[in-house]
Amino acid sequence: MSVQVTPEQLSALKATLLNTSGQTPLHERFRSLFMLKAVGGDEVVDIIAEGLKDPSPLLKHELAYVLGQLSNLRALPILLNVLNNPTGEHCSMVRHEAAEALGALSSTESLQTLKKYLNDPSREVRETCEIAIEKIEFDNSPEGKERKLNPDFPTIDPAPSATPIGVVSIPSLRTDLLNTSLPLFERYRAMFALRDFGASSKEAVEALADGFADGSALFRHEVAYIFGQLSSPYSIPSLLSRLRDPKEDDMVRHEAAEALGGIASDGVEGEDQSSLPIDQQLPSGGVLAVLREWAVKQDAPIVVRESCQVAIDMWEYENSTEQFNPLDSLTSEKTNSTGMERSAHAAVAAMSAA
Repeated sequence: MSVQVTPEQLSALKATLLNTSGQTPLHERFRSLFMLKAVGGDEVVDIIAEGLKDPSPLLKHELAYVLGQLSNLRALPILLNVLNNPTGEHCSMVRHEAAEALGALSSTESLQTLKKYLNDPSREVRETCEIAIEKIEFDNSPEGKERKLNPDFPTIDPAPSATPIGVVSIPSLRTDLLNTSLPLFERYRAMFALRDFGASSKEAVEALADGFADGSALFRHEVAYIFGQLSSPYSIPSLLSRLRDPKEDDMVRHEAAEALGGIASDGVEGEDQSSLPIDQQLPSGGVLAVLREWAVKQDAPIVVRESCQVAIDMWEYENSTEQFNPLDSLTSEKTNSTGMERSAHAAVAAMSAA
């Protein structure tokens, strides 16, 4: 069900997202984007499409993600155009997200274009197309049509979870997760099945963290994204190592930063930091200090810097007693979505009640 806003509120959200003033901070534009996602509808799709002209790869990648999550086929030609990239304005990270969003929309009309890019020069693009094709074919199969979504995770995932919890064990899922002889789609299914064990399962989180050793940046970035959904303190050391590694792919570091911002914690209380590798240890000031450091590092890739700026906003929201948290008290736990989406949903609720 979409959230109702007035025409004036929708216009304000549009102006913020599209930065019509030229002075809107990136984190405010991100929050506006996820507010628009909560509103939904054709007009929102058109507003988001306008945003794809923006020069920020990070923002454009997030715009493509939201277009896939809206489940509105009006977004189909927009995403196909981003993947085709006729003007060369979109980097591989944005094109990958467009391909993943096409998988989320699950229209068979996308298959021909997705198959066209199975040999794309960019590994993350061709791997995403491979997974998206498998997902569309699964969703349109008898098994896929009968499948019930996991109500604990309100996102449209790149692949459905493997056999439900209780039928398979964490060790067997870990084996499939790390088995590079399996198709990526099957490994993703194991990944999301491990996610479904929840934030309190240290064993499942540690199994997922082992996926950071994989050779595919796409695969590693999905692990980091899942950690953002789970908000488990057990994942913080491995996320810190990904963010801090200058040799790590930008798309992985970006997801690690946003996950850390959404978790908004310094890890397991009482954990002995000295037993951890140096790149997983926290400085004085904790995770927030790390995010602030990388948010201004001039030698860091712009996607990493911008992700840390957005992550700081997430962190401050999650730890705020003033922003929108009274609304959050209606539920006992965080929803399993990103920190930015949680703050946006609360903002929309506050705006609608005003």
